[in-house]
Amino acid sequence: MRAPGPARSESESAPDRNPGLWPGPVIERAFLVAVSLSGVIGRGNLRISAVMASFPSIHAGQGGRGKGSQVLAAVTRSPGEMVVGDVTGPGRARAGHVIVRPERVGICGSDFHLFSGDVGALSGSRDFYPRIQGHEVSAIVEDPGDGEAAAGERVAILPLLPCGRCYPCRIGRPNVCPAFRLVGVHLDGGLAERLEVPAGLVFGTADLDPDSACFVEPASVAVHALARGRLRAGEQIVVFGAGPIGLATLVAASHAGARVLSVDPVPGRRDLAKRLGAEVVAWGSQPELADLTREWTGGEGPPLIMETSGEAGVLAQAIEMAPSAGRVVVVSLSSGTVPLRSGAFPE
Repeated sequence: MRAPGPARSESESAPDRNPGLWPGPVIERAFLVAVSLSGVIGRGNLRISAVMASFPSIHAGQGGRGKGSQVLAAVTRSPGEMVVGDVTGPGRARAGHVIVRPERVGICGSDFHLFSGDVGALSGSRDFYPRIQGHEVSAIVEDPGDGEAAAGERVAILPLLPCGRCYPCRIGRPNVCPAFRLVGVHLDGGLAERLEVPAGLVFGTADLDPDSACFVEPASVAVHALARGRLRAGEQIVVFGAGPIGLATLVAASHAGARVLSVDPVPGRRDLAKRLGAEVVAWGSQPELADLTREWTGGEGPPLIMETSGEAGVLAQAIEMAPSAGRVVVVSLSSGTVPLRSGAFPE
């Protein structure tokens, strides 16, 4: 994890018709909004400018259907370039599919990777551009097709489409299918006024508000990661990173009865982690953090460490921090590499 610097949110909900992404009446629909991200993504220096441009028709959906009406969508045409304009939307729902109207779309760390061109950090199929991004979605069902969802129902979307044939899929781990496709990454996603998805990917959210329903997908990442880590009630765990995924991991772990030490360089994030239930919050050098965790665990070290920061060097730090028979779960995405000491993995 690098030295403290400007904070950047890994996942934040975009409000409806944000003037930066969704041109309102003051911006002619013939204009497109070109978005470029300057410098290092972590600095979050986002520039937005309106430009006149022509744009070929792109389906705001998965293709293979009759043409529908025009919808407004934000399309990442190439690394660093996003345009907003009319595209061809879905027609009526095909068999086994539903048409939804996105209400909220979260911006995930993987969205920044795709937008910046850092596709080495992404898994699954390698077909990325042009792409309508957005996989953290809350939406209203407009056309339920032949599925069980009801028109007008608020839903969250599971964005994962695995191949169903490979070894991971056969053993019940489709999330690591090497050929999976993700809505909003490999297939067009939620940054459009209407979206068609397979009916099996939508789940009713009962009385959740749109913002909370939008967070169902990233929260599920945290819950799944803790299940992979075989979390037990009463265990002391370390969570590296207090961005939205790290904080979701903290909340889920605390809810399951764990004691959590949260590590993050940003004071505001550490404060929030404390308010959300962290027993200890910390930041310091690798030796300082190692000493702190040993003291906190009575000299044994934390049996479970969750790496959510995305900093490649933290993986080696987490492995050295874990005791023999400890568990390290990598939740984050990174294209970085780091050497690991083989002796840290005793038989």
